[in-house]
Amino acid sequence: MSSTARELSSGTSSYVVPGKLAVLACPPALCPHLEFAVSGALTAPVSLTWTAQPGQPGFLYAGLEWRAAPGTAGRLATVLRRLGHVTFETVEGPSPGCDAERYSFTPELGLHRAAIAANGDVVVGEAALLALLERGEARETLSRGLHRLLGTAWDDVLEPLRRGAHGAPVTWLRRTG
Repeated sequence: MSSTARELSSGTSSYVVPGKLAVLACPPALCPHLEFAVSGALTAPVSLTWTAQPGQPGFLYAGLEWRAAPGTAGRLATVLRRLGHVTFETVEGPSPGCDAERYSFTPELGLHRAAIAANGDVVVGEAALLALLERGEARETLSRGLHRLLGTAWDDVLEPLRRGAHGAPVTWLRRTG
């Protein structure tokens, strides 16, 4: 267990899921605001360990792992995207009746949500594929649509930041729900 681990309890849900937040690039001036927003979404105090993001000089990285009520990743994505100039990913494990999911955000591209399989692959549902087939007439249209559903543009932007943050400290919240 990390030296930054804490035992926290909040919320009333009896079922909890694991989750991760990777703040991949945050301007230093927004760090306290981001921690406040994350604390509100988790209903628990949060103090992150920030390190330099080599993939985007002048920005900082922080990681957080939690166990909380289902829907926490969505709440985090909603509050963090309002900060504007922050690049992040948040992932939540599956819960009864719900797939695991990942939210990716960049200021340029906006928010992308994807269902995630147990091996980490993006899962595209039948309804989304049928809608894409109905809209697309040309192979190029279909290809663009599939890349949008898979979040390829987000992965292209986030991958260098993910590599730059590799090995950075992660704050562990052992219990928030």
